[in-house]
Amino acid sequence: MNRVSRGSDMRRKGDFLLPEDVMIDIFLRFPIKKLAQLRCVCKSWNQLITNQSFVGSHINQSTSKACILYHPHGFQPLELGLYSETQDFSLYPETNEFDFAESQTKELSLYFGTDRKPAKIRNPPFATELMDWNIIGSCNGVLCLCSNSDRSLIYMWNPSLSNYITLPRPFYKYNIRYLGFGVNHLSGHLDDFKVVTISANANAEVYSLRKKSWKIVPEGFPPSIELTSCPRDHPVFVKGCVHWCARVSCYLDSKCPWLIVSFDFVDEVFQKIMLPNDLSTSDGAKFLNVVNGCLCVFAAVDEVCSVYELWVMKEYGVVLSWTRMCIIEKPDKYWWPLGFTRTGGIFAQGVCEHGDSTLLTYQPDSKTFTCTCFPLNLPHTPIQVLNFVESLVAPIPSSLVL
Repeated sequence: MNRVSRGSDMRRKGDFLLPEDVMIDIFLRFPIKKLAQLRCVCKSWNQLITNQSFVGSHINQSTSKACILYHPHGFQPLELGLYSETQDFSLYPETNEFDFAESQTKELSLYFGTDRKPAKIRNPPFATELMDWNIIGSCNGVLCLCSNSDRSLIYMWNPSLSNYITLPRPFYKYNIRYLGFGVNHLSGHLDDFKVVTISANANAEVYSLRKKSWKIVPEGFPPSIELTSCPRDHPVFVKGCVHWCARVSCYLDSKCPWLIVSFDFVDEVFQKIMLPNDLSTSDGAKFLNVVNGCLCVFAAVDEVCSVYELWVMKEYGVVLSWTRMCIIEKPDKYWWPLGFTRTGGIFAQGVCEHGDSTLLTYQPDSKTFTCTCFPLNLPHTPIQVLNFVESLVAPIPSSLVL
């Protein structure tokens, strides 16, 4: 990977006489839309801003200010907003409160955990092609989406740059049941995105954006294993792999062990990660997530999903490193953990004191739930929460910036 020189070389375009390392430090403070404008100032600025090292540094810096992307599972394109009404919010980490802003259109909503005003993602350009949709994942500022009614219809989209690509149909385009999205983090390319599909007959394929082609995974999906089909359980990408909750197929035994199945986007193979015994044999629902860069599991203790345990794999791939961090209890039946706030809290979907379904935050230290100022009467459909960072990485083959 080419590095951006941070020496004392001077830029001498026009009247600009600043060292390159100073220019880099200045540019790293700008949001994506401003950087896109600055690229047009002169050739040297364009070269600096589009350099892969700078783009990577901007992503790393933005990760500490990650946005919260939030949408109902399976909504139609004209209902990409969180609900049918016209409001928007932004989470402020200092107060854990939401600030409302009027919105005239229904849209996919992007909420910044900073002191900036809420940003709004309009319907993607391909929205009219979809009857319904779902977000497969978010990586390096690019979202991967697919149609729920036809899962061979897959898109990669950078909302910040307003560009996207429609993937070619996979070979096994019928009966696709599961998908995963991520990036080959060892290739040296920030746009080395990949998508894996798993069909009902255990055939598996992987698409490489840089190679612009599908490849059949020779071994296919591991036999005698069933991935969970709960719409509240989403695949998670961490450590170069995408992960799903799964159970061993055992039709004659109701105590089928739980485990995690991963797909390595570097070696393009499936792997198994075992859970601690207390989790693998319990019948409660399991939801994967990522906290502080570590794979974690929310495990329901009871059948009505009122109590959860949070388990974290402190050392990736090491079964003995699974650690139970806390037990989360809420008297109401059926509430669901969604993700994590930047301040260590936990997002959840549940009923507040007013009796309405809304977004809650749980503080492990005080063991209390707080009803956010998010609008009440959320749909009771499953909610998906993802971390999202703005980036200059474009989902265009062999190109960082369009």
